[in-house]
Amino acid sequence: MVDPVSTRLQAVYLAEMSPLQFAIIGCGKIAPRHATEAARHGRLAAVCDIVPFRADELAKAFSSKAFYSLDDMLAAGEKIDVVAVCTPNGLHAKHSIQLLRAGYHVLCEKPLSISVTDAENMIRIAKECNRKLFVVKSTRYNPAIAGLKKLLQEHKLGRVY
Repeated sequence: MVDPVSTRLQAVYLAEMSPLQFAIIGCGKIAPRHATEAARHGRLAAVCDIVPFRADELAKAFSSKAFYSLDDMLAAGEKIDVVAVCTPNGLHAKHSIQLLRAGYHVLCEKPLSISVTDAENMIRIAKECNRKLFVVKSTRYNPAIAGLKKLLQEHKLGRVY
C-alpha cells in the first residue's frame, strides 16, 4: 500500500534535489517516531523543546542540534526543509503558522488544530506562503479502521448518530 505522506515528502525531496532536512518541535512521546521516519527519509537536523532534557536526549540520539525555543531555532538559520509539529494540540496552529511564514513545509501531528477557524487559517497561510501543510493520519490504513469504514459505507451497522 502506498504511504501518502511518504509520497508527498519524496515529491518535496525531488523538487529540491537534496536530502530532506527535518526538524521536530515538541520532543514528547510521539517525537521519537517522527525522528526515526525523518532519518529514514533524510536527516533530522534539529529538535526543539522547552524542556531542555527532552531536546538534548532526542538530539543526541539522532546527531541533531537541540534548541529550547522555536524562536531560537528559527533565528539559528539551520537548513531545514520540513518541520514536524509535535507540540500540545492547542499550539499546533500557532507553531504551524509561524513555521509556514518562516518558509518551512510543515508536518503537523493530529489534530491539525483545535478549531475550524484555526485549521482554515493554517491552510490559507500555507497556500499564501506556497508551502506544504501535512497532517498526520496515523490510523488511516489501520486494518481495523479500514474495516469499520467499509462497514459504515455498506450501511451494515444501521443508523449511526
